[in-house]
Order: sequence, then C-alpha cells, then structure tokens
Amino acid sequence: MKIQKIITLKPQKQNIGNSGEYYVASLLSANNFITTITLGMAEKYDILALSPTNKAFKFSIKTGYNSNIKSFPLSEKDEKGWDENFYYIFVKLNEFKREPEFWVIPSKRVNEVLTQSHEIWRKTPNRQGQEHSVNRMMK
Repeated sequence: MKIQKIITLKPQKQNIGNSGEYYVASLLSANNFITTITLGMAEKYDILALSPTNKAFKFSIKTGYNSNIKSFPLSEKDEKGWDENFYYIFVKLNEFKREPEFWVIPSKRVNEVLTQSHEIWRKTPNRQGQEHSVNRMMK
C-alpha cells in the first residue's frame, strides 16, 4: 500500500518537524554517515553525524509540509553561532505527494543572510512610517 493512501490529515507541527529530521537522517545513513537525532536535547542541532571519513557534522533541520511553502521559520538564535561543520537543511515535504525536496546551506551563510535581511527589515518603515521593532521570529 502506498503511504499516500494512509495519510489523510495534515500532520501536527511537531510531527512535520520530526518527519524532516528522520528524512534527512535516513539520507545521511544511506550514505554511510553515523547519525543521531537529538530529539530536542541540543539547543541548535537536530542531527549530529559522523561522516565515513570520521568528520563530525551538526545539522539544524527546518521543515515545511506544503509544496508551495516559500519560507521557513527562523529565529534570532539562527543569526548567531555559525560553525565550519554546522549546516542548515531546509526540507519541503511536498505533502508526501511526491519526493521531498531539500537544500543544504552552511550556517555561516544562513547567519549572514539573516543578519542582513533583519537589519534591512528593521530600517524599512512600517505602516505607520516608523522603524520596525526587534522581532525574534523571522522567515
């Protein structure tokens, strides 16, 4: 039986996130990485992995359910703390109607883009013509 036939409701938010993490962990495992999902036990990292050449990696997984998703929620903590072996993986599940899509981006680049875009947004006048206030959630 195809999995699409048994999925009738949109999963809960926590399960969407878990689905993205398990999807990425399965891809890493299939490529001979040793992986562990932190299950919320590590502040920034969802997956810790050891490559076949014994290089350690940390991954933060951001997951969207719909195929038309245009942004992934990020927060102020995602602006800081880049590391050479830390990557963000953005996963679009495509409602499980087709194979998920994903993008792997170094944390340094995510930090740079968030910092720049947040600064531009703060300086852009709001509806009242004033600067935006600090916002902890970003997209």
